[in-house]
Amino acid sequence: MTFERVPPQDLDAEQSVLGGMLLSKDAIADVVEVLKGHDFYRPAHQTVYQAILDLYAKGEPADPITIAAELTKRGDIGRVGGPGYLHSLVQSVPTAANAEYYAEIVHEQAVLRRLVEAGTRITQMGYAADGDVDEIVNSAQAEIYAVTEEQTSEDYLPLAEIMEGALDEIEAIGSRSGQMTGVPTGFTDLDSLTNGLHPGQMVVVAARPAMGKALALDTPLPTPRGWTTMGEVGVGDLLIGADGHPTRVTAVSGVMTGRPCFEVGFDDGTTVVADAEHQWLTDTRGGEAYAGGEPAVRTTREIAESLRGTGTDRRPTHWVRNAPPLTTAEQPPPVSVPAYVLGVWLAGGHAGAARVGGVDPEIIPGVEAEGCDMRETGRGTYDLCQPAVSPTPTRCERRGVCAVCGARHAVFEERLACLGVLGDQHVPVAYARGPVERRRALLAGLLDVAGWPAGDGAVRLSVPGRRLAEDVRELIVGLGHGCEVFAPEDGLGRTASYVLVFSTSEDVFRLERKRLAHKEVAREHVPSRGGRYVTVVRPVPSVPVACVRVDNAAHMYLAGESMIPTHNSTLALDFARACSIKSNLPSVIFSLEMGRNEIAMRLLSAEARVALHHMRSGNMTDDDWTRLARQMAGVTDAPLYIDDSPNLSMMEIRAKCRRLKQRNDLHLVVIDYLQLMQTGGSRRPESRQQEVSEMSRNLKLLAKELEVPVVALSQLNRGPEQRTDKKPMVSDLRESGCLTADTTVLRADTGAPVSFRQLMSGGYEGVLVWSLDEHRRLTPAPITNVFSSGTKPVHRLRLASGREVKATGNHPFLTFGGWTPLDDLATGDRIAVPRRTPEPVGSGLGWSEHRIGLLAHLLGEGCVLGERPVHYTSRDEANLDFVEAAAAAEFGVTPRRVARGAWWRSYLPAPHTCPPGRRDPLHVWFAELGIEDLRAYEARIPDALYSASDDEVATFLRHLWATEGSVWLPKPDERQGPRVFYSTTSRPLADGVARLLSRFGIIAWIREDTTDQGLEHPRYEVDVSDGPGTRAFCRHIGVHGQRDGTAAGLGTELDDRAASTQVDSPSREAWGLVEAERLPGATERPVRDAVGTEPGGAAPYESRDARERRQRCAEGQDSAEPRAVASDDVFWDRVVEIEPLGEQPVYDATVKGTHNFIADGIAAHNSIEQDADMVILLHREDAYEKESPRAGEADLIVAKHRNGPTATITVAFQGHYSRFQDMANGM
Repeated sequence: MTFERVPPQDLDAEQSVLGGMLLSKDAIADVVEVLKGHDFYRPAHQTVYQAILDLYAKGEPADPITIAAELTKRGDIGRVGGPGYLHSLVQSVPTAANAEYYAEIVHEQAVLRRLVEAGTRITQMGYAADGDVDEIVNSAQAEIYAVTEEQTSEDYLPLAEIMEGALDEIEAIGSRSGQMTGVPTGFTDLDSLTNGLHPGQMVVVAARPAMGKALALDTPLPTPRGWTTMGEVGVGDLLIGADGHPTRVTAVSGVMTGRPCFEVGFDDGTTVVADAEHQWLTDTRGGEAYAGGEPAVRTTREIAESLRGTGTDRRPTHWVRNAPPLTTAEQPPPVSVPAYVLGVWLAGGHAGAARVGGVDPEIIPGVEAEGCDMRETGRGTYDLCQPAVSPTPTRCERRGVCAVCGARHAVFEERLACLGVLGDQHVPVAYARGPVERRRALLAGLLDVAGWPAGDGAVRLSVPGRRLAEDVRELIVGLGHGCEVFAPEDGLGRTASYVLVFSTSEDVFRLERKRLAHKEVAREHVPSRGGRYVTVVRPVPSVPVACVRVDNAAHMYLAGESMIPTHNSTLALDFARACSIKSNLPSVIFSLEMGRNEIAMRLLSAEARVALHHMRSGNMTDDDWTRLARQMAGVTDAPLYIDDSPNLSMMEIRAKCRRLKQRNDLHLVVIDYLQLMQTGGSRRPESRQQEVSEMSRNLKLLAKELEVPVVALSQLNRGPEQRTDKKPMVSDLRESGCLTADTTVLRADTGAPVSFRQLMSGGYEGVLVWSLDEHRRLTPAPITNVFSSGTKPVHRLRLASGREVKATGNHPFLTFGGWTPLDDLATGDRIAVPRRTPEPVGSGLGWSEHRIGLLAHLLGEGCVLGERPVHYTSRDEANLDFVEAAAAAEFGVTPRRVARGAWWRSYLPAPHTCPPGRRDPLHVWFAELGIEDLRAYEARIPDALYSASDDEVATFLRHLWATEGSVWLPKPDERQGPRVFYSTTSRPLADGVARLLSRFGIIAWIREDTTDQGLEHPRYEVDVSDGPGTRAFCRHIGVHGQRDGTAAGLGTELDDRAASTQVDSPSREAWGLVEAERLPGATERPVRDAVGTEPGGAAPYESRDARERRQRCAEGQDSAEPRAVASDDVFWDRVVEIEPLGEQPVYDATVKGTHNFIADGIAAHNSIEQDADMVILLHREDAYEKESPRAGEADLIVAKHRNGPTATITVAFQGHYSRFQDMANGM
């Protein structure tokens, strides 16, 4: 009898957790700190849990009714068991009070499941025995570590508990005798302007990032795959943290110039150029003798001021700890040459052959142990031969796929050639960034051949060639050792070899006699510290510098060729001080940048007026200690809470704030800072712009729910640096962009386009615009603000369809990968434009066909100008008959037709005599529509027509096409396809026709006709000649008059044959998503059956096909994401040109809920300041001009104040106290 083991799980506990969450939002706040979605065993429970969290994050109630509605909207209600199962979850739990306890049970079972899965994978690795044993053991350890690597987010702590650690650090620094390291705002004028910070307000405080703390642009930065520089690194790139692990860049400052710069030199010869405010984590001489001594953050200027000891002791004071061995999160690439053997060849080998010489014979067993042979050729040289067992061929760096090399890969020399080291000895990236054991084996091979332990305890290694020396130095530093490089010269001034020197107590030799010799001298001479001293800090001419921020808890990353640990980058603190220390009101600071001790020290510095650099450097005087003691009680007892948990999500912040509100009557929330937050929802945001917008909206919901002001710190883009006065504006907020005044947005209430200029002058209250929801479906959304953003450089973005928009470089447009700034777009990229436009809200003109048709004909071939008689010209008698009948029926006109060669002109005089001051009814009608006195090249669709129903629009287009439109059906023997287009000399009219065609899902292409260059005004063609567009035109619109038969014939022919579908084919990214959504192990049969692909034919994903085929494929796959891709309302139009236009006045708008709108027919994102009740921009003139007469002053620019006036308030900036000073009362 056999039994199948069920993975650890507790379904009753899972049901109880969900039932409690459906009963109480307090239970949601408790559970979210314990469980993640993947902790649930049943997939249905995961789905329900994520739906609860998503509604909770939006501030909406989460109960069986709302969750059932949400799951139904997503198409998941059937997968979870229907609404009945949701009600059963509530009935299964008597109370929500124990939800957190049930969550702990579910979490424990999830950890056990992951442990079982890891054990299974480790067992498979052991039986497979595929690869080096050390690497298998390393992978097994990583599996276990992944199980235990639960993100233990540190909770908020009262300032009283944090203060003890901060005081200990200050006392420790002071005990080293200065030789070792270490809801009112409080601003009278601002409080007078705002009456304080009010419950429910969201306040954005923004400034340029990294006003200091910067490195030169050419500073090398190590990455998991090699190197980059400070000038090249971008947001999202991976660097190496001070702990040796990869860390992601979350922000990059702009290039800063004119800053005081220093060259920082270390005792291993490394130099780094940094500005005066750059931060370093340093120890000081003697600190290792102090029990519990910890390194402290110091600026370049502070290090320079205390570089060496006082008195007779002039030794360097500061030293920086070595980083531990580098590790990479990626699966290490396999290598064809064992690392130890490669090291032996690099140190003693012939540069152009697989041959080594002058090696100790004792090395031979070590090489053979790695699976290679050494065949003696005489004179102390050896040939390296093929491995006894050839490893599986891999892709080689130089010669492509190993299969091309064939059997030659069995020869060791070919393996070296594939690594690219023959004739160019260096350390390949697969080794330099490989696993730690691989790098240690490589170093051992080098040392066994060309290294030796010196009498002073150091290890010395001689290698030929500068490149190899630099690579080996990187190898040694990457293993956690400091390293110096010397280049001894011969008598002729030439360098034959390079000597590398480093100190370590680790076993770095494999050769037994060298290992024992090193062990003997290292015991006596190798220092216990592992670091390098700062030996010089000298001023240098200012150079361009920049700074990055990284997402690890320590905010540290490695910089320079020697991989020096360095730090990344207080108005909100002053708000919190005023709230909690001055007014004794509870507040909380969520710091995603600074650590809790750093914040505590800044608060102490600000309150006690003790210079922050004195605290950090240990140079506190007796007066400093007196002031500190005097303020200690008030600071320690203040109800101020600090949470410095890294990678906080919006969900976690909200849960913690709700708990603090319940228990401590919270009055203020400060978040430092917005760009470092994560949404934490189940749905991955389309882009960083979308994610920041969602967080901004959630912070506003948090403020309203808890009835407390929320102050969010944000970053400004480089806009201020491009202005003469350097002053920031609202438009400088990160993730915000701007458009020109003539840009139009498409209204959803009237259907008409309206420009930013019109919205600014006429108001935007109650205006609804078309916007894209999260599924890329058009939905009405209200405009909440329209504002000027000053004058900025703009570009014209032109698409293949002829649509174009003018925007700043940072304005985001929707690509399939998410919202992308214009600066990041390139020719050939595809962005979203509406494929169809719904009828506007409350559509319908109620006009007769006569009136609608008459308007179309007069726009196309009529003349309604000034005092001239209204007339209409055509060669189509059916059109003439219609116009005359319509004019008579609608306006009582008696037409008069006159022949003009092959044309006729029909005059439409007034039905009465028109004395002065009285006009004929057709002139009056056109004036009411706002289109009177427009010449042919100025014609446009009247705004009133956009609010017409679809049937009325079809009538208008049918008659308009009878004027300047064309429907051309080729003869059977002609190769050209059919053409349907409308021609006009008016670009506004062409744009309007394209907008109206989108009502029927017709993608119109606007092209300039360049066949006749002699025309005074260019002609534009609105082309709908693709298969689906032509078919829709014939089916829904047609043409009035003589060409009606041609349109009908074309429609019949298209119904009888397959039309081209390439225009609305999916982007390759979209098709890739359909394929990626296929479940592992699932076959293509359901998709083939749905699409109609024969077995054995091309895969359904391998062609670009029509939207209809996409929909069938998504249904066959039964997956939500591909279904959304197939049924959305967008067409992926191709970028054909991005043209700079110089500086122009620009504007932006904010849209509630969806945060985007349709600008000139293109989907565009809006500003992030929309949710803020107040935006305060921080400006310091002396940050840009060191000789500024306003040195020590700062401007608080209240750029937005929803409930009051705006103003600029001047305060004092006391950087040495880390505070802003109220100049009104000297607080």
